[in-house]
Amino acid sequence: MFVGFIAWYRGLAIGPMTAVSQTQLLQPVLTMIWSALLLGETITPLVALSGARIILLAWAAVHTRSRTRS
Repeated sequence: MFVGFIAWYRGLAIGPMTAVSQTQLLQPVLTMIWSALLLGETITPLVALSGARIILLAWAAVHTRSRTRS
């Protein structure tokens, strides 16, 4: 966890914090994908749809913030 936090805070320092922090919203989706690949978990259509919604909303949040600043 310590190494993970070092990488996380370094990433926040490099990029714009508002855009980089939205990637944290993708963690549940990435966890589902990795659990399917590594552990053989089943991803149902409802889970896939929910993951797609999370990705879409995180993308919209990043792009909405960048448009309001321009």
